[in-house]
Amino acid sequence: MRWILYIFVFLILLLLAGYLFPREVSLERSIYIDKPPQTIFPYVNDYRKFNSWSPWRHIDPAMEYKYSGPETGVGATMSWHGENSNEGSGTQTIIASTPDSTVLNKLNFGDGSEASAEFRLMPQNGGTQVVWSFNTDTGGGPRERWMGLAIKKMVGESYEQGLAKLKQLMESSTKTEGANKEETNDTSNSVSDIPSDVDDAMGGGPQGVQSEMQNQQQEEAGETPENEEQKENQP
Repeated sequence: MRWILYIFVFLILLLLAGYLFPREVSLERSIYIDKPPQTIFPYVNDYRKFNSWSPWRHIDPAMEYKYSGPETGVGATMSWHGENSNEGSGTQTIIASTPDSTVLNKLNFGDGSEASAEFRLMPQNGGTQVVWSFNTDTGGGPRERWMGLAIKKMVGESYEQGLAKLKQLMESSTKTEGANKEETNDTSNSVSDIPSDVDDAMGGGPQGVQSEMQNQQQEEAGETPENEEQKENQP
């Protein structure tokens, strides 16, 4: 029976060790993108565009997203809800936005916990150093502090994946622009920073997800006449 006592003591010590960890979880990840801040900013200041590179967008194909408030900037809100989903539910709202510089988000999760996330765009060598930070208070209990370790690891990995997707999305436009210039041989026309493949990614989402596709189709309904004309002229 002594081994039961040992296990009990071990669990008590393990629980108390949680008080050695900070109750606040803070982290940040960064990446360099060879695009100016004004090109990247719309993709962190608009939740519909954010979902074109979000690391969580395709984890749960059945996840439902709803958008409310203004489309961009302060007050823009995105909510998510998934049945039987590890991603749970919650809302995210932009509470501060400085053009081409910073965007601060407040997150409310389905369990009542809150967090903040911030994007900082810093010009560097003709491109941008993008910093994505996260902060939350896990609470004063030892169990919550232990959970904070797992949260820090999971969020950190997701941020790295998301920033890599953003970099790929942004820098792919450079190649597309160059190909379009060579094909048309018309240097007098300006080239958009956002190519058609990026616009296609905006509607992202697996086929059959009716709720999300409807949201994205409404967004795509704003296609310009120029885009429609190009589609009609394609063989």
